[in-house]
Amino acid sequence: MSEVFAGIVGAWSVTHAAIGFYFLLAFALGRRERELVLFGLLCFAFSVASLGTALDFASETFEERERFNVLSHVGFIVGGVLNLHFAMEFARFPPKKPLILLLYAAALVFEIANLSGWMWEDHRAVMTTVFGRPLHYGVGTPSSLGYVFYAVGGCETLASMALLVQAFRMRRPEALSALIGAALVLPALINDLGIALGLLDRTVALLPHAFLVYAFGVAAALLVRFKIESGEIEHATTSLRQRTEELRHSHAELRQVQGELSTKRQLAVVGELAAAIAHEVRNPLAVIVNAVAGLRRGGLKDQDRTTLLDIVDEEAGRLNRLVGDLLRFARPFSVNRLPVSLAELARRFKASNEGAHDIATEIEAAPEADTVWVDPNLFRLVFDNLLSNARQAMREGGVIHVRIQSETELLEPSVRIEVEDHGQGMDPEVRRRALDPFFTTRPSGTGLGLPIVQRIVEAHGGRLSIDSEEGQGTTVTVTIPVARPAGSPSQPPVETLV
Repeated sequence: MSEVFAGIVGAWSVTHAAIGFYFLLAFALGRRERELVLFGLLCFAFSVASLGTALDFASETFEERERFNVLSHVGFIVGGVLNLHFAMEFARFPPKKPLILLLYAAALVFEIANLSGWMWEDHRAVMTTVFGRPLHYGVGTPSSLGYVFYAVGGCETLASMALLVQAFRMRRPEALSALIGAALVLPALINDLGIALGLLDRTVALLPHAFLVYAFGVAAALLVRFKIESGEIEHATTSLRQRTEELRHSHAELRQVQGELSTKRQLAVVGELAAAIAHEVRNPLAVIVNAVAGLRRGGLKDQDRTTLLDIVDEEAGRLNRLVGDLLRFARPFSVNRLPVSLAELARRFKASNEGAHDIATEIEAAPEADTVWVDPNLFRLVFDNLLSNARQAMREGGVIHVRIQSETELLEPSVRIEVEDHGQGMDPEVRRRALDPFFTTRPSGTGLGLPIVQRIVEAHGGRLSIDSEEGQGTTVTVTIPVARPAGSPSQPPVETLV
């Protein structure tokens, strides 16, 4: 009968190892859950315990039984703490790191004591009968430390059962099969503790058999969990697909509404632009009509006729400038990028306006920021407008500062152009409307200079900002990408304007 039991328990040892390998493989293949690793190691620990028990049954000498009894307890000691750690993870009870370290440290102490013989006072041979046939195995007589181990192991098992019960009570149905398996382990543990303590001598070790049921119960629990999670994922996928379809319909409706809104906004802009043009054109036309009416009167002196003709010429020029600025503002810009020296553009304007209003222009250009790839003709308009505005804001003279330097706070290599005057500045209302088409504070202005500059800058991928305080002057800042086209030479010839 000893050989039969040795074969059965040996088969359980191989089965425990196979189950442990299955759990570790599941973890390695993507199920990154710590309880898989813990239960896999627990199965290997009980595989060692079952192997010791099987060899004990197959032994013929007292010394062999003593040695294999120690081997069995090597697996039981590790298995107790692994089982408790697994139950904590399975029940979603986050274990405190100091507690886990304490449990494994205690297991290490018990392992050293077991291998050193400090857990046993003696070993004895037990003979019982199973189905009328004799069965022999060895049992260690525990020392005080051995009794402590059995008490700790019993507490670990009870705590593991309590955690599984708690998991089931928290409406986790997959915990039921693991709980049933653990419930079968408890009487087997009581039986084996009775044998170890010398209270029972007519029975055999049952833990290897009960643990097999426990292992299959945990495997079934994890399979049920995977099925539940798969169902939840499928439900979430279906829900996400429905939400995506709803978002697609909402996006289509939103795009339609945006198109309608854009059309209405364009119509509103066209209406505002038409009203502004009518207003701007009506004034010079009224002046011209009055001047022509005066010219038709007889008996005009030559001086009066000359004055009226000058008025007609001035207002006609104003209309011509208005139409030219309007065409620049309304026409789409075609940007032809060439390497341009920004400092050279500023110097050309300075040279053409020297002495005007007793105003000086100082240009500070960092060498590494001077050349950018822009449309030279369009950027000439930028400098002409900005510097003209600065000059007209400084009626009493002064210095206009033009600073050209690298912009280091942007991801894309860029250049910052600052045009600073010390004129009258802008009040908040004027500053707010400075970029509105046809808004101007000058009697002869068209109000399209800054809007044209803004459109040119945006066409180059840049941005324009205005910083001004009433009585403190104005600083207009243009930030423009260097924008060297791919495949162009790193140091190309700089475009100059005639």
